[in-house]
Amino acid sequence: MFDLRIIFMVTVATLLFVAIPFEEASGHSVLESADPKSGEKLEESVDTMELSFSTKIENASTLSLINENDQEIQPSKIAIEGNVMKVTFEDFLDPGTYKVNWRIIGSDGHVIENNYIFSISKNKMSQNDSEENKDGIGTAPKKDNQNSDSTRIENKSNNQAAESKDTSNEETKNMEEQDSLSIVIIIFLLMSGIILIIWIFADKRKKSEGR
Repeated sequence: MFDLRIIFMVTVATLLFVAIPFEEASGHSVLESADPKSGEKLEESVDTMELSFSTKIENASTLSLINENDQEIQPSKIAIEGNVMKVTFEDFLDPGTYKVNWRIIGSDGHVIENNYIFSISKNKMSQNDSEENKDGIGTAPKKDNQNSDSTRIENKSNNQAAESKDTSNEETKNMEEQDSLSIVIIIFLLMSGIILIIWIFADKRKKSEGR
C-alpha cells in the first residue's frame, strides 16, 4: 500500500508539471473582436479602431498599420480601458488594404503579438472635397485608372484576407487543442484519486476482516 501511494503521488506531480505550461498558455490574452474586423471590406474610411481581448491588457500595448505600399502608419492616440484598446489616427485612412500589427502585454505579463487584414474601398469625403465637387472645381480621375487601381486593390485584399483567416484559424485550433489536453489531464487526475480512495477503503476493509 505504501508503494501504491508513492506511485500515485509521483504520477500526480508529473502530470501537474506537464499541465502547468498548457494552463498558462491557455490563459494568455487573445483577440476576441475588432472594429474593423479581420477580412472586413469597408465602404467608407475610418480614423479610429477598437480591439477587445480576452483578458485585461497593460498600457504599454501598441498597434500600427502597414498599407499596401509597405508604409507604416502610427496612431496619434492609443487608449487602454481594461481589455479594450481604442486607437485614433490623425487623418482618415486612404482607400486600400491594411495590415494591422498589434502587440499587447496581457494581465499575466506575457507579450503577445499578431496581425490581421482589412481594406477600404473608398475614403470618407472631406468637407472641402464636397464643396469642390459642388462648385465643379474638382477634377474627376480617369475611368481606366480607377478600374485598374480598384482591381489591384481588390486582388491584394483578397489574398491578404485569406492569409489573415488562416492565421486566425490556426490560433483557434491551438487553443482548442490546449483546452482538450487540460480537460484530459483533469479527468485523469480525478479518476486516479477515486481509484486510490477505493483502494484504500478496500485495503482497510480486508485488514479489518482479517482481524
